[in-house]
Amino acid sequence: MALIRPSADLRNNYNEISRICHETKEPMYITRNGANDLVVLSDETYEEIVKKSEETEEERIDRLISEKFDEHYESFEEFKKDIFEKINESLKEIEDGKGIPMEDVVAEMEAKYNIDGKI
Repeated sequence: MALIRPSADLRNNYNEISRICHETKEPMYITRNGANDLVVLSDETYEEIVKKSEETEEERIDRLISEKFDEHYESFEEFKKDIFEKINESLKEIEDGKGIPMEDVVAEMEAKYNIDGKI
């Protein structure tokens, strides 16, 4: 939900605006004559945005992988256990004739995501 306040609130209710920006970590839009004029952020939120914009693509990928890993696993040992279980389940499916040839999987993904398959 967008936070919107008139410009007079900057002068009259600065402490409240500051508190809200720090608590919500969201931008607050300040209007003048009914139109957007400024965006106010807490310093912490601003620094986070700057840091993310300065990340290299490799750093961004590393950060996203790390965040997802931390969401799903408490430790590397737990991750290894999960991977080995999935590999064993997959091998069992292949033995039972339930596997899908890799070429079919790749072709399906290329079609789904409109990829021409050229590298």
